[in-house]
Amino acid sequence: MAVLLCLGLLAGCGGDPEPPSGPGLPSQADLRTYFEAIASGDPEQTTKAQDVAADGSPAQAYAAFVGLAATAVTAAGHDAQASRDVQDVDQGFKACVSSDACVTWRDLKGKDGELTDFSVSGTMLDDSLVDLTGQASISSPGVYDVQPEYAYRLPQSGVLDVVVTIAASDVALSAKPGTYIEGDQILEGSQAPGAALIKPGQSRPVLLVFPDAQDVRLDGQVTFELKIGGAGSDSIGFGLADPAA
Repeated sequence: MAVLLCLGLLAGCGGDPEPPSGPGLPSQADLRTYFEAIASGDPEQTTKAQDVAADGSPAQAYAAFVGLAATAVTAAGHDAQASRDVQDVDQGFKACVSSDACVTWRDLKGKDGELTDFSVSGTMLDDSLVDLTGQASISSPGVYDVQPEYAYRLPQSGVLDVVVTIAASDVALSAKPGTYIEGDQILEGSQAPGAALIKPGQSRPVLLVFPDAQDVRLDGQVTFELKIGGAGSDSIGFGLADPAA
């Protein structure tokens, strides 16, 4: 499954460079550091992006999501399809993995020299990203711990990516494709590229992928089956609303 997770994206590339401007923004060099880290597909680099962003901001959450998604994909043996070439465009930046697969970051906002928000291919983060890290984890003592992390809808494809961190205690675990329910709409998840076996004592992010989510609100319910060794499975569920429904 080809995924453009770390670019999150799909938009046309182009534009004459005009540096981002606005009150409170970081320097141009720091902004470039942020977006180069995002585009790199390297989870370690995304920590640099978080350092450029304001604590608790959508910009910091976006960087954290990208890092977790990249970790999930690469840990399962897939290519995150990152870009090493970040270019300037009017009031922002762009990166492409091919001539027709690009992302643009514009409408940059900042406060006290830290990045707070921006648009991804024309969609502001508040309209596409949900921070779930404040939710309580879902646990079965001695078996598993599941922590919801982030939900992000890719701007033009409409794919909804939901990242959870799963920790296995004494038995191996694996996540099956999930279901997303919002109102009367039910979306069946596809096989996630980051859903391989989690060995006992291991903890890592897992990606749940829901195609055709462009018309749903980001306040629905996620459920998926967590396979527990050879002893069956448990149903895991949590909401995207804050507080969770």
